[in-house]
Formats: sequence, structure tokens, C-alpha cells
Amino acid sequence: MRRKRALSPFGLSFLDVMCCGFGAVVLLVMILNSQILERRKEKGADQREALDRAAALETFARDDLAQSRRGAQALELQVGELQGQIDRLRQAIARERSEEAKAAARAAEIAASQREIEKQNRELTEKAAETLKKKDGATDEDERLVGFTGDGQRQYLTGLKLGGERTLILLDASASMLDEKLVNIVRRKLMPDAVRRQAPKWTRAVRSFHWVIANLQPGKRFQAFAFDTKAVPLVVGTENNWLDTDDATRLAAAIAGAQAIAPQNGTSLINALAVASSLSPRPDSIILITDGLPTQGANPTRRGNVSAETRQALFEDALRKAPPGIPVNTLLLPIEGDPTAAEAFWRLAFVTRGSFITPSRDWP
Repeated sequence: MRRKRALSPFGLSFLDVMCCGFGAVVLLVMILNSQILERRKEKGADQREALDRAAALETFARDDLAQSRRGAQALELQVGELQGQIDRLRQAIARERSEEAKAAARAAEIAASQREIEKQNRELTEKAAETLKKKDGATDEDERLVGFTGDGQRQYLTGLKLGGERTLILLDASASMLDEKLVNIVRRKLMPDAVRRQAPKWTRAVRSFHWVIANLQPGKRFQAFAFDTKAVPLVVGTENNWLDTDDATRLAAAIAGAQAIAPQNGTSLINALAVASSLSPRPDSIILITDGLPTQGANPTRRGNVSAETRQALFEDALRKAPPGIPVNTLLLPIEGDPTAAEAFWRLAFVTRGSFITPSRDWP
């Protein structure tokens, strides 16, 4: 029979202790492991947050860099524009200086021309006064108080009637008298007065007026007006008076008055012909030096281009209001773009029993 082994209380207690210790170690390991995992999670979250912040800073930096580049490009464009403006201003200043130099040269030439004109006017007046003293009432047809010499001593113009006891001379001094071509008229209108006085067509008109004055019959009376939008006497202060053709000073003053005009503004024929009604007694002959149909009525207006129909209507209106029974002798210096003028003034001469002349370009 097998004998039973006796149990040792010491051996059982040791095993218990060992198990408890092992369990404590396992529990401790588990607790420590959980804390390590928690710390890792927290550290990972911190790192992700730092990474997000770094990404955000990188995006901000890239945006700021792009904006800075755009700003730099805009500044470069502005610098380029400013440089271009500086270059243009320099060129403009250079042109202005060149124009100023040319203007100064032109002003000197104009001043010299003006002095020459004034000298010629003084000489003309003195010569006329001397001629009056020498002739002492001479009436020879070839001897005049105011002389005139054209090419080849041409003192003639067939067909123009210079008779009558009282002759009214009307000289068109509008801007169209500056040239025969419209484009040149527009260009010359912008020039200084002294330059306009030297315009070839206006010089021809003044010489034509001079010819008429020089060929007035002695012992008669005359009056001379220049007109554009209004009519003014060429001898200042003689609006309502007749002048003697034997008065050399008055004749010379009328010529000097015409030479001093710088043509401008439009043409009012109605105001020119109205002069005949303002004089007492009325003239018995009118000599009209002009270049075409009127562009203005009795009251000046700011017109642009005036149509042919409007100019014809203004002409007809002037004729209706002109004093009747006075012959109108027209000396026409034609202008470009006014083809009906010749027919209209020829009809005026026919109706008033006057004359109509269109002289050659080299007259007088």
C-alpha cells in the first residue's frame, strides 16, 4: 500500500508569493506600457500640429512671395512708363525750344516787315502830299494824287466803272481773302496778324484797292469801308462823311488802313451794303472787292461749314435789303468751292446796271 506524501506549508506559500510577484510585474508592465502609448499619441499629435503650422507658414510664405513678385513687376512697369514719359517730355521740351527759336525768328522777320510797311506808308503819305503841292489842281487823266504801278506800268482794267460823284468802295477783309484754297485759308487763319497781312491773296486785294483809289476821278467824293462780319471805315473817324478825291492825305490814309488789316472772321454782305444807306447823301456808285458769296447774315453766328444753299440765301437776303438804284461794280477774286459766286455777282451787276470783273491772277 502506497504511503501518502506529506504536504509542506512552506512550499505552497512560496509558490503563492511567486505568482503574486509575477502578476504584479505584469500589471506594472501593462500600466507602464499604457502610459508610454498615451505619451506617444500626445507627442504624435504635437508633431502633426507643428507640421500643420509649418505647412500653413509655407503656404503664407509662398503667397507673400508671389504678391511681392507681382508688386515688383508692377513697379517695373511703372518705372518703364515713367521713363517713357520722361523721354516724351524731353522730346516735347526739345520741340518747344525749337518752336520758340523758330517763333523768335519769325517774330523778328514780322517786325522787320511791319517796320518796312510803316516806312512805305510814311513815304506814300509824304509822296502824296508832295504830289498835291506840285500838281496844284491838275486834272490830267494820267496824273494822280496817289500813284500806282503794276507790271509794265499797267494802269488799266477794261469794264470797271469808276465814274460817279460819290463812290463807295467796299473791301472784303474776311478770312477767305487769305488764300484761294480752303485748306490754306484754315492754316493761315491761325497765323499772327503780321503774317496774315502778307498773305498773297490779301496782298493782291489791297493792291486792287490801291488801284481803284489811284484811279478815282479828281473833283469827286469817295468813302472806303472794309468788312467781314461788320463794316468799318478805312479812314478812322469818317463813318458818316464823304471824303474828297483831291485830298491826298485821305487817299493815302485809306490805302494805309487797308494795308494794316489782318483778315479774319466770316463775310457779311448785308452789313457791307447797309453802309450805302447810312451815308448821306447816298452813293451813286459802289465798288465791291470780294471773293465769293457771304457766310454770315446781319448778326454774326458761329457757323461751321456753310452750305452753298445757305450762302446763296444770305446773298439774296443782302440784295433785298440793299438800297435800290445804286450800280454795284464787283471785282471778284475767286475762291475754291464757291462756283456759283460768279453767276450771282454777274446777276447783281446786271440788275443794278453796274459791272462785273474777274481779273487775272497777275493783276494789278
